[in-house]
Amino acid sequence: MKKIAFNIQKTSGNLSSLLVSKKSLGTSLLTLLFLVILYPLSVSAQECSFSMTATNNIESVNKEGRIYFIQIQNNGKEEMKIELSASNTKPMSNPDKSDSTKNVKLDAKLLNEDGKEITEKVTLKPNELLKIQVKVTVPAGTPYGVWNNLLLKASSDKCNDYSTSLVLYTFIPNPDEK
Repeated sequence: MKKIAFNIQKTSGNLSSLLVSKKSLGTSLLTLLFLVILYPLSVSAQECSFSMTATNNIESVNKEGRIYFIQIQNNGKEEMKIELSASNTKPMSNPDKSDSTKNVKLDAKLLNEDGKEITEKVTLKPNELLKIQVKVTVPAGTPYGVWNNLLLKASSDKCNDYSTSLVLYTFIPNPDEK
């Protein structure tokens, strides 16, 4: 009987060490699988990196309009097509902390560096810097002494979950007041 009990204990000891090694093997495989899945996502995120900056994003407008100068840079390692859009928006407050409920809509056109309207996606090579202009004009009948907030957004088909944006704040002064 003692021999059988000894064998059971020995077998029991081997089973527990076998279970421990299977558990650590499972943990190692799970960690490896996790890294294999995340690596392409992190590489993809790095390839889909672009930035957008404005030389000044708070201005007033005159009768001819206002031009904002914007730079977009592809910080990734691959060429990408970027779609640009501009839309009127109403944030919580304006740069002077005034309420945005009285904000007005302005007309905006996206222009290339030569002043020609951008109507399609722009293509940027890796590390390429593109200079564009956003021309804002005031429609007839727009009240004075109010703000406009224009959301400028850049996105790419290559980067489904990645976009960048900035807000251009334009004040509409009374042209008769100095």
